[in-house]
Amino acid sequence: MDWDPEEVRRLTEEIPWIREIYLYPEVGSTNDVARDLGDMGAPEGVAVLADAQTRGRGRAGRSWWTPPGHAIALSLLVRPRRPVADWPQLGMVAGLAAVEAVRGIGCPAGLKWPNDLMIPPVIGEVPSLAAWRKAGGILVESFPPAFAVIGIGINVNIWPEEIPPDLREILGSLSQTLGLPIPRLAVLKGLLRAFASLYLEWNAGARLVERWAAALIMLGRPVRVLTPEGACEGIAEGVDEGGGLRVRLPDGREQRFHAGEVSLRG
Repeated sequence: MDWDPEEVRRLTEEIPWIREIYLYPEVGSTNDVARDLGDMGAPEGVAVLADAQTRGRGRAGRSWWTPPGHAIALSLLVRPRRPVADWPQLGMVAGLAAVEAVRGIGCPAGLKWPNDLMIPPVIGEVPSLAAWRKAGGILVESFPPAFAVIGIGINVNIWPEEIPPDLREILGSLSQTLGLPIPRLAVLKGLLRAFASLYLEWNAGARLVERWAAALIMLGRPVRVLTPEGACEGIAEGVDEGGGLRVRLPDGREQRFHAGEVSLRG
């Protein structure tokens, strides 16, 4: 594990909202550890950081690949004051924080609805947005009325040959895009600082949906949305207050989606 425990601990002094960071060489899932801490009464602002996960998961129960020493596997415990009906917006808070952290080290970044962190394959080129690759994801798990756990995973130093062959056209990493190794601590610091600021703002009642929408890379573009009910294509026109995606269908009707898999069409 190349996380320096003392450097990680000092982040709690630099970012007062972060109460404590539990650092592990390996866990099954950082979200599971954070949930256990929440059940035991841990305060808001506790973070769980692991060098590797063996059972990391993403949205819809999918597994999330977290190799040792290469990524950020982080979960944050929050106890929001806002109504439980607003808690799904925590995904907006985390998504904006991830984008801000990645852009802060000089890497272009955006979000693919609803919670994928996307980056271009190479810096300096302007490839189609459809060629952008997933470098991270967010999983919000709510346990109302007491607390929620927000998992954030970011691929930092993973090279193409280290990615499983079947995922190489899908997954990216910051080092691959920028062409050089990236200090994980710098990304972690930017992520925690951005999340703390955005969360405090949101918890005080701020609306973040416009900022979140501005970070979505597919708005105004042709998309295909896949749901358990089937697939449809149209133009992604915007999002609603709850984060639902508004798609204009070829016949002119608007359809809203609150779950599904989106891909850009060219």
